[in-house]
Amino acid sequence: MSDKKKVLIICHSAAGQMYFGVLLSRIWFSPVLAKTPDEGIRLARKSQFSLTLLDGDVAEPELKTAITLLKADQSLKDFPLVVCMTIDDPAKNKALLEQGCSAVLTKPLDLAIMYEVLARLCGQPRTTPRTAVKMNVAIAEGIPEKSLTSVNISEGGLYLRTIQPLQEGQRLHIRFTLPHDTEAIQVAAEVVRTSLLGTQFDVEPGMGLRFVDIPQEAQLKIRNFIQWEMTGDLEWQANI
Repeated sequence: MSDKKKVLIICHSAAGQMYFGVLLSRIWFSPVLAKTPDEGIRLARKSQFSLTLLDGDVAEPELKTAITLLKADQSLKDFPLVVCMTIDDPAKNKALLEQGCSAVLTKPLDLAIMYEVLARLCGQPRTTPRTAVKMNVAIAEGIPEKSLTSVNISEGGLYLRTIQPLQEGQRLHIRFTLPHDTEAIQVAAEVVRTSLLGTQFDVEPGMGLRFVDIPQEAQLKIRNFIQWEMTGDLEWQANI
């Protein structure tokens, strides 16, 4: 899709490139892969990126040199640089931030944290990842129907398929059970976006709901479900 933010990924190993590339593609970024900082710089001189993601699992002198090269190049110096590392060392993380990095993430990556950081640095309005899911959602008010089908979900809300979307701002009380779970989630939600039949070619007719005062336990359930759906088949290994 044309609205995907383009991210330059610099990682020395093929396995690491696959891990980062597949993960970013699934959370609606457009990854471009490079093995070395020099290769990344050459790519940046041909195409503009919104952000650089650097695999920091290399020798410390090599990491420092890589950051210095990337922050000095005219094509990349003004864009965020995020480093991903296996070891969470507060002192080392602080040093990396002082060297000019915008953020440091710890592997294996927490999808929600990673998405929030990348979205914030890239200027994306959506702050939580979403995943496709088809499940029945009961509507206490019975409007427009007693139940509708959800087509995707995030920690912040979900999208319901219907040819009779309600007006934006209308509040509902909904109930649904995530796939493979047994306990229902009940939450208030507000209509924040609608799409009428035939008005948008690539969007199903329906309405987007934003959760209102969702319980923390329910939010955590949704976060874990999305994490598993989007990364459960990706194997991560240290020092890849």
